[in-house]
Amino acid sequence: MANRGRPRSRSRGRSVSKSRSANKAKTSSPPVKPETIRKSRSLSASRKKVSTDSAFKSHDDPDTPIRASLRLQEKIRKQLEEEVTMVRNRLKTNGNSSTTPPAKQEVSSQHDVIGFGGAVGGAALSVLLPALVYAIVIACDKRNGCVITRLPSFSVDLKDYFDMKVFGVVLSWYLLQVLLALLPVGPQVMGQPLKGGKRLLYRCNGFLALLISVLIFAVALHQGAPMDYIHKHWLQFVTASIVYSFVLAVGLYIHALYVSDSELAPEATGSLFNDFFMGRELNPRVGSLDLKFMCELRPGLIGWMLVDWSLCASQYQQSGAVTPALALVTLFQTIYVFDALKHESSILTTMDIITEGFGFMLAFGDLAWVPALYTLQAHFIYNFPELAVSNVYGLVAIGIVKAAGYIIFRGANSQKDVFRNNPNDSSVAHLATIPTSAGKKLLCAGYWGICRRPNYLGDILMATAWSLTCGTTHLLPYFYPIYFFILLVHRQIRDEAYCKQKYGAAWDSYCKKVPYRIIPYVF
Repeated sequence: MANRGRPRSRSRGRSVSKSRSANKAKTSSPPVKPETIRKSRSLSASRKKVSTDSAFKSHDDPDTPIRASLRLQEKIRKQLEEEVTMVRNRLKTNGNSSTTPPAKQEVSSQHDVIGFGGAVGGAALSVLLPALVYAIVIACDKRNGCVITRLPSFSVDLKDYFDMKVFGVVLSWYLLQVLLALLPVGPQVMGQPLKGGKRLLYRCNGFLALLISVLIFAVALHQGAPMDYIHKHWLQFVTASIVYSFVLAVGLYIHALYVSDSELAPEATGSLFNDFFMGRELNPRVGSLDLKFMCELRPGLIGWMLVDWSLCASQYQQSGAVTPALALVTLFQTIYVFDALKHESSILTTMDIITEGFGFMLAFGDLAWVPALYTLQAHFIYNFPELAVSNVYGLVAIGIVKAAGYIIFRGANSQKDVFRNNPNDSSVAHLATIPTSAGKKLLCAGYWGICRRPNYLGDILMATAWSLTCGTTHLLPYFYPIYFFILLVHRQIRDEAYCKQKYGAAWDSYCKKVPYRIIPYVF
């Protein structure tokens, strides 16, 4: 599911087989001396662009003044080129120009149009998303009653939001997950081809990290640790996760200023606010640690599950029992997290890893949005157990919805992963495909013949089942499936534009063969 606040989803990616086409060798321009750069400023606009490009490539030391100056010139040149391309596109649309913009620029323009509003959207969402998390968490506490008919009352005491001990606990949790990710155990899996055909190696030991985290929780429970600590300090935990996500995003942006163009994300535009939010660098790494891959499933998802467990343990410590609805939603979400870490390598074929940069959107989604809002149902039932579903038949019906969603979700993702890694596997070799000019094939049968995003459909069904355990008297516990549906529709539209650019007529044929986007016969 997501996001990633990003919002993020584990249900992403296109079902395509590996390309066997070879990468063409790249050529580089000869070095140009600084004197040539200074002389080039008096030349015509076209010669000025060529000289700047050549000089930019000739200086590899990011600490020299010349390099800094050239970076600024290159940034300005790219922005001017984007403006020119936009004008050309408009002229082309009106039939007044036959000039065709470069393919790379066209893809970037498509992403800009249907992304998150560029620089303005990135700046606004960087403020509004944390505010939304605070509003929902505070509204659903026991004092405010989890209602939307009135504004929640906010505490003005900073101690209710900040606690250094909690900051230390959260930081220790992140460091634990980093250390577990660095353990030299578990399979190493090659990622999908990136720009220029480059492929990265990933250590997939997330399931081991999950088991060790569970063991630590079990030891703490056995030693009599107060299980209500997280609930009592929940707002402070939320604050800590938001602050750390900002710190991480700032660090990622600064680091990305000093990487080569080949390491930038497709949606990087050079705009500070857009690149800060969307992510400027595609796969930032510290040594062998891939930061985006590590954050995608571990700190947020495992933390989400353990918060649910702490609420169950706290309720049991207080009353000697756990309400059926709380036990059921915790079971549902535990299955989801175990499944995610068990199939950790599956995210290597998702949009998050392949095309999304690692910026505030994913950092905030992984570290803050997921643990704060994905635990909303469990917190609601813990605070208002009398409002949750208690009827046995109702709980069974909810379980059926969850099971159907999980079968579709896991079946679609597994089928996609097998097809991408080995299209000749006996389980997918008989399925119909559509060849593309990119040398890949589009899977248009099996789960992927039902709709274009069957994994999204499964995700939505599971999210709905989680909220159904809260009953039907309050709307706010249904925030997650409502938001998630909107997120997945937006993501599907963005991915659709990307696939149209990449596969052209083959994608049109696929859309005709599989007309429904997410929900068969509806959408």
